[in-house]
Amino acid sequence: MSKIYRVTPKNGKFIIQLCSDRSTVKVAGSPFTKKTDAKNAMFQLMQKSVPSTSQPGITFNQAFKKFAEWKLSLYSEDGRVSLHSLSRYDQEYRLRISKYMNANVLLSEFGIEHMEQYLDNLKAAGTSFKAMKKSVKDIKHFLRRANAVNLKPNLSMLTYKIYDHLAVLPEDDNEYFAKEVDINYLDQDKIDEIWSGLYEGLKTKNQDAINTFAIFSMMYFFGLRASELAGIKKDFHHEHSCLDLENNLLMIRGVWQDHKYKNRTKNKGSKRSIEIDTDAAKFLQFWLNYRSEYKADNIWLLPGKNGNPLSYAYIRDMMWQTYAKHGLATIERNHAGHVKVISSPIKGFVTKIFRHRFSTNLINAMNSNPLLDQNRVKNEIGHTLFSTSANIYGNKLIKGTKEEREALAKVKALANKSNLFSKIINK
Repeated sequence: MSKIYRVTPKNGKFIIQLCSDRSTVKVAGSPFTKKTDAKNAMFQLMQKSVPSTSQPGITFNQAFKKFAEWKLSLYSEDGRVSLHSLSRYDQEYRLRISKYMNANVLLSEFGIEHMEQYLDNLKAAGTSFKAMKKSVKDIKHFLRRANAVNLKPNLSMLTYKIYDHLAVLPEDDNEYFAKEVDINYLDQDKIDEIWSGLYEGLKTKNQDAINTFAIFSMMYFFGLRASELAGIKKDFHHEHSCLDLENNLLMIRGVWQDHKYKNRTKNKGSKRSIEIDTDAAKFLQFWLNYRSEYKADNIWLLPGKNGNPLSYAYIRDMMWQTYAKHGLATIERNHAGHVKVISSPIKGFVTKIFRHRFSTNLINAMNSNPLLDQNRVKNEIGHTLFSTSANIYGNKLIKGTKEEREALAKVKALANKSNLFSKIINK
């Protein structure tokens, strides 16, 4: 069936048009400030204008299960979307919807009371607020798909906001807000302590210690994503080679995921060239000299087993062992032999914390160095838009050294005229 309506921008807002003649469709709320609101209004129009071919009496649960099965069927080894990403809807069905959604509610009748009862059930079962938000998001995606294949769902929940259901909102800020990491757990003193310890480990000629030193160094210098780090090829003459020490450039060309190299990155801006500074070049030259004797025929900068690079599981385990050694984590081995994190202030950010530090440092330095303009900074980080970099990393502050903090305190005192207190007590 051909598309009847479309959402299009007009004068900074969004309107709905007929595809046939591009005439504007008059609906309540138009023109819309948000594109999402315009799309929801368009879905309502589509629901009214398309004759029903839905299965009579299909329940929400039955329809969601079929939707999850359809998502899994889309997986292909040479496809762009991973099996892990496509499996989320099957997981959503098995872990939550099949257990806590009213099994008798029809897809055509699913509304706010059913949604709120479902969320109440999740909360009673101890489901985290983060998981509940994810579930609501997945349900909205499912409803749009159900409408597109003409199952005639009730679309009223497309505009639902979980924050309006006060009964499930957690009191604790750590649960309510998206988890952030305090990058000051890796301040310069801690970085020096860890890096020095890793360098001493090189002398033992233990391969895990040598690999961890290289992992730590690359993360520190370049703020890479773990998949980008694993995907770096050292061979200057190999296809997709990534190192150009003559021009001091590290090129991110692809990633290592699902046990293979993929000529793609997270987004368009992630495929980039990063300048190599003097100390980073010193490390890379040291590492390449070492690699000339160790697994020299392996094309990856960080060589692993069977001609492959180091796996994410290995990188993760080595980093957590390092953090535990320096008082930043409590760990144990799980049944598979991998590290299980019992507690850590940086849990969930085993390698990301370097990316947060790297990006925050660049953004903070923009005011003092004109070479670090928005275009350069977002390129170094690997984003298409600087606004993305600023939204994710622009709200963090690095504590700095004791001398830097004392200098900041003096500047702040001068701006706030804090010396008034001394005048008062010295009268």
